[in-house]
Amino acid sequence: MRSPVRLTGARSRRATLVTVAGAVAALAGVGTASAATVVATSHAPASRSAHATRRAGATAHVATPAATAQRLRVKPMASAQPPQSWQQIEQTVARQTSPGEPAAANQLTPVGTSGAQSAMPISGQQMSNATTIVQQALGKGMGVRSAVIAVATAMQESQLQNINYGTSDSLGLFQQQPSMGWGTAQQILNPTYAADAFLTALQQYQASNPGWATQPLWASAQAVQKSGCPTAYAQWETQAAQLVQQVVTQVR
Repeated sequence: MRSPVRLTGARSRRATLVTVAGAVAALAGVGTASAATVVATSHAPASRSAHATRRAGATAHVATPAATAQRLRVKPMASAQPPQSWQQIEQTVARQTSPGEPAAANQLTPVGTSGAQSAMPISGQQMSNATTIVQQALGKGMGVRSAVIAVATAMQESQLQNINYGTSDSLGLFQQQPSMGWGTAQQILNPTYAADAFLTALQQYQASNPGWATQPLWASAQAVQKSGCPTAYAQWETQAAQLVQQVVTQVR
């Protein structure tokens, strides 16, 4: 029986959840999109004090859209070049992941999923937000596993929508709170800033937990979000992994 779902944003309605099964096996399939070059950069984790509240605050160094564009340079493949397999793309991204990351950081689902899985319809805008999150994770040299954690967290918190409302003063993709030190409302409502802020806090957790990549997804998400329903993030792992794979097959 799956854990109850709690979306921390105060939305009046949510998409119907559809239970999916067996999709993890499809993640080893062949990527079909055009390729691009990811040039990864790493950011040293900044110190952050823990909060015994629903969310922990963090001040993030934000990669600007221009800087992100420099790190993620898209170069269309020649039409005669055959598509790469996911394994080839994964290996390329792994070479550009920060050397200090564990091997499992380069796997979408290194320990499998926890509990029943759900899925939601994904609009073009939601896909754009997922792409922003993945690009930020790769640009910070964090690997595809961190991207899956971040996308799944945003799916739970806002259904991958950049909403301007939420519980208390929660806002944006990750329902971050200005009152908890995540930044100004204007900053949080910038998807690039919000993604970078979450990932910076995630890096800080990972730095103090070397085995993070082989922990359940919800444990890493909860370490940052401090949710009242910590395991709720787990239900989105399969679809989050599929979304990350879809984005990554377009960049290499």
